[in-house]
Order: sequence, then structure tokens, then C-alpha cells
Amino acid sequence: MHRPAYLCALLRRPAVWLGAVCVALAAGALGLDARIGSLVRNTGWLVLGTLAVSLPVGILAAVAIARTAVAGRRLAAAGLGAMLLVPVYLQAAAWQAGFGLQGWVTLNWHCGAWLAGMPAAVWIHGLAAVPWVTLIVAVGLKLVEPELEEQALLDASPVRVFWHVTLPACYGAIGVAALWVAVTTSAEMSVTDLFAVRTFAEEIYTQAESGPQPVDGVFIGPPGFLGCLLTTTAMILVGMLLLMPLASARRPPSRRRMVVYRLGRLRPVAVLVLAVLLVTVIGVPLVNLSAKAGIVVTQTETGRVRQWSAAKFAEVVAMAPKEYGEEFGWTLLIGLLAATAATVVGAVLAWAAHRRRTVRGVVWFLTAAALAVPGPVIGLAVIWLVNRPGIPLCTFLYNQSIFAPWLAQTIRALPPAVLIMWFAFRSIPPAVLDAARVDGAGPWSQLVRIVLPMRWSALLLAWLTSAVVATGDLGASVLTVPPGVTTLPIRIFTLLHYGVEDVVAGICLALAVGFAAVTLLAGWWVRRWLV
Repeated sequence: MHRPAYLCALLRRPAVWLGAVCVALAAGALGLDARIGSLVRNTGWLVLGTLAVSLPVGILAAVAIARTAVAGRRLAAAGLGAMLLVPVYLQAAAWQAGFGLQGWVTLNWHCGAWLAGMPAAVWIHGLAAVPWVTLIVAVGLKLVEPELEEQALLDASPVRVFWHVTLPACYGAIGVAALWVAVTTSAEMSVTDLFAVRTFAEEIYTQAESGPQPVDGVFIGPPGFLGCLLTTTAMILVGMLLLMPLASARRPPSRRRMVVYRLGRLRPVAVLVLAVLLVTVIGVPLVNLSAKAGIVVTQTETGRVRQWSAAKFAEVVAMAPKEYGEEFGWTLLIGLLAATAATVVGAVLAWAAHRRRTVRGVVWFLTAAALAVPGPVIGLAVIWLVNRPGIPLCTFLYNQSIFAPWLAQTIRALPPAVLIMWFAFRSIPPAVLDAARVDGAGPWSQLVRIVLPMRWSALLLAWLTSAVVATGDLGASVLTVPPGVTTLPIRIFTLLHYGVEDVVAGICLALAVGFAAVTLLAGWWVRRWLV
């Protein structure tokens, strides 16, 4: 569909106008309070800065990896794929170890901290979002019909075909990537809290920890809280409605191979760009962590001397899994259980929304609300739901089990599972479901016996994405863990605030080894079963 025709069809949809009215009303409510206005402005600048860093870099990386034969593209894909598993708080720790107040570069060069305030938060969030943008845009580039490109190549140069055919065809994927980066950045509070940037999510966490207590068991939040939440939910919902036709998976299947563009004289430039990207996103953080983990300070007659020790480095990295094994175990247990629950519930909700238009609106609203609500708000809602001293079962679940953090992480991981399964279900040919219906298969029998076996790879992708979101969550689980249970994000968050950066570096390096092993295993599995 051409863009003018698409926009005209979109403007005739009542849901879009309803969402626009909600945004206007909620935005007007925000202007009534100066404090909430400043928080929203800071959050907006953080999101815009993150998009400015991640979108151009991620799109270029996606084009180079998915649509060119540039050398090193498989290495870049593996490296960026491994970075998808790395939570943002670990990346913040890696950059803090080099360029923070106590970073090895800051101390050795006797210069001020390079990372501070809003620029530091934007930089870390931007680099953390690059792998996600690359993945989403690369999938969009792979879905472009080769027939359109081959026909256009008969009449135009490859550059013109790319700009006028290939790139416009994946506008939906770019929009999905931008929406995902915006909502994950605005709802995250570990980086902004570390660099003292007052955003909406960080303010909620601070008030919950040391500010006003809940009134009658309900957390009121800062002035204008409901207006801000309504604005964010409405904007996300409108964004989903706008992107749904562009990102539609209802495209005719093609057996042709993708068109691979030849770079010619630009090939060395592309190799250099990929190399710089890998060094910046992966190399520099690893160097920072390695340097911080191995630094030994000795007192001499002339003062303190800092030296790097391989023995200290090996000891710190080797001791991290043993010393913090309990935190590793709790993180994996709660995160994987939450990912499993989110995938099951997400598949059911996506199937219900796929079948009934009336249910679809409710599912989209709940998904948008779950994306919009910051992690600390989810944690407070879970506390309000479970913390019932008069009910013995609730007392047990809240104080003596992992139910509360599991529920909080499940809610955090649910939206990506719903979205992935929704688009997977839309790609199933209607004729297949019609034939099953004629043979007497009911809706849930179709889901279990036909739909899920046909889209098991999407189910696995939804589970992996939910696992990444759940195990990396801090804002929702930090308020809900029971006594005696500490997850790895909470432990690292605490150590960073206490300035114990060599121990944090050891934990991060141990996790890096684990992420590399998972990436190699996933690559082997893909080659073994999917190729």
C-alpha cells in the first residue's frame, strides 16, 4: 500500500482518533504540575537521545549483516546476539568501570569522570539498544519480497532500489524497533539512578524506598502520576495501532533467495564500520571490566601505585560464581519460571486476540499498559496484591516464597511474548485454519495441534526474549523479593552504589563467559535444526 493511501485508511480508524484524544487529555493533565513535568521532560530527553544513538547505528548494522556480503558480518551478528542477553545494568557497570568516578581510565589519567549525568545515561542506553534495533530491523529486511527488488533492479541502480524499495518496505520494523527502545528506556531505572538522573521510573523507585508511604495500602505516587501513566499508555497504544499495518506479517510466502547488495568500493568502509561497532559495543566494555578486575593498589614511599595483576584478575573472576552462586541461582530460577509463564499466557492472549476482534482491543490495551508502567510501579502493585497480613496464604506467598518477584517479572516479560506470538499467528494461512475448522477442530484444539507446532520457532523466540527481559529486570523485582532472597541485578545494583567495582567487574566477566557459551550453543542449535 502506498503511503498516502495507507495514511488515509489509518485516519479513518476510530481507535486512532480515540488514542489521539487520550494523549491530548493526558498531556494537558501533565501541565498542571511542574514537578511531574520536569520528570517527563527528563524521560523524554533520555528516550530521544537513546533513539538518536541506537537507530542510525542499528539500522546500518542490520543492513550490513542482513543484506550485504561484507566480511565479518557473521562475527558481528554473533557478538550483537550475545549482547542481547546482557542486561543494561551490566553494561552500565562495564562503562562505569572504565570512565566512571572510580574507573581505571579516570584514576590512571587523573582526569574527571567522563560518564556523568544525562549524557552518560543516554550513551549507555543507546549502546544497549543497538543490538535490539539491529535484530528487529534485520528481520524486517529479510521479510522484504525479493520479487519486488528483482523487478526494480531491471530499471534502476542497486542504490535507488535500496532507497526506494527495500528500505521503505521495512519502515514497520524500524518503527517497532523505535517503539521497543522507547518503552524499555523510559521504564528502566537502574542507569538513571546510578547517574542521578531524575526520570519518572527513578522517581517512583525513590519514593517507594524512602519517600511517602502508601495511603490505605495504595501507593499514590508523585503528583500527576496517573496523568503521566495515561499519557504513556495512550502513546504506546497509538504507536501499536500505527505500526500494525506496516509490520503486518500477512505477506505472500516467497521461495526466492534474498537480494544481496554488492558494496563495491564501499566494502572496506563497511568492514571498518562493523569493526568500530564491535569494538565500541563489546570490546571497550570488556577491556574496562578486565582492567578493573585486575587492578592492584600498593603503597610505596612515593605514594600509591596502581598495577594490573593477572593473578588478581583470575582470582576475582573465578571467585565470582562461587561467592555469588546463590544470587546466580535465584536469578535463573525466578527469571526462567517467569519467562515460561509469560510465554504460555502470551500465546493464549495472542490467540484470543487473533480470533476475536472484541478481545483484541482488551489485549492491546493490557499490553500497552504493561509496556508503559515502570518496573517499580509493577512491584508496588504486586505488593498491594499479595501483602495481606490477615490472609495466611498471602502471608506465606509474600514472605516465604518467590511468588511476588516471579509475578512481577512475569508481568514485565509478558508484552514481548504477546507481540511475538501475535505476529506469528498472523502469518498462518487462513486456509489451514479453515480446513481444521471444517474437520471439527475447535479454537483451542487448533492452537495446540496445528498453530503451535507450525510456529514453534516463534514460541522459542518469545520464551528467549521473555527470559532476557525477566532475568535482567531490576525495577519490578527489587521491591518484591522476600527476606533471604537476593537476585543478581539487586546485588550488582547495591555493589555499584557502594563503589565495590572490582567485585562487580568479576561478576560481569563471569556472566560474559556464560553469555558467550549460550550464544555458541544457540548458534550450534540453529545450524543443527534450522539450516
